[in-house]
Amino acid sequence: MPAAPASDRTLTSGHELVLRRGRWASTDWNATRAKGLPRTEVGYMPKLDITNVPRELDELICSSTSRRHRLILENVRRHYLLELTGRPDEILAPHMTVQNPVYYIDLDGVSRTLRGRAEVREFYGQMEGAVFVCQDTTHAVTDTGYWFESWFNFYLPGEALGLDDSAWYIKRQWITMRWPYDERVRMIGERVYDHPDITEVLPVDESDVVTPAEAKELLEPLIRPLPTG
Repeated sequence: MPAAPASDRTLTSGHELVLRRGRWASTDWNATRAKGLPRTEVGYMPKLDITNVPRELDELICSSTSRRHRLILENVRRHYLLELTGRPDEILAPHMTVQNPVYYIDLDGVSRTLRGRAEVREFYGQMEGAVFVCQDTTHAVTDTGYWFESWFNFYLPGEALGLDDSAWYIKRQWITMRWPYDERVRMIGERVYDHPDITEVLPVDESDVVTPAEAKELLEPLIRPLPTG
């Protein structure tokens, strides 16, 4: 992929290199909030691109001058692809995740703390078959870990939302995440928070739903081993 312009990749004291919606910017932490996307004129969401996040992470990996940052981003990229292709056991492999991960999950007004592999694995089991596409993304990486903000678009049947059981919908949530990493570049856990005040539900044509099978078909070829050495 083409590298970002040199002027966009300049770092200054107190700033971090981030990727926002496919463009680079040197920005302070108070400036990383991305804007939401407007609804379409008819209120329907079009077909979304589920391959955007690994492409954006590849741009970060290619542009980073820090080996540790690149290794963190490779871990994040692999985690994302494994999660959306239904391979959670590989996320929890010893070279990917610490022995006793801790997840802080604050979504839909419910706060949960998951401690250890068993609880985290159960959580992924509960999410089995869930498909989401991220929009209006902001990525950031430091020596301590990875940060991400985005609209998460979850595809849900009407029945799951108490709506028309013959229709499909997208539940849009603005989610912020932080993933800390240890000295061996293994994920320590996830810190996941949404902002319920701006959550919305939009109808989507069934032909525009990204199904688990489609996600697997598109994303599985992008999975690669973590770098060694």
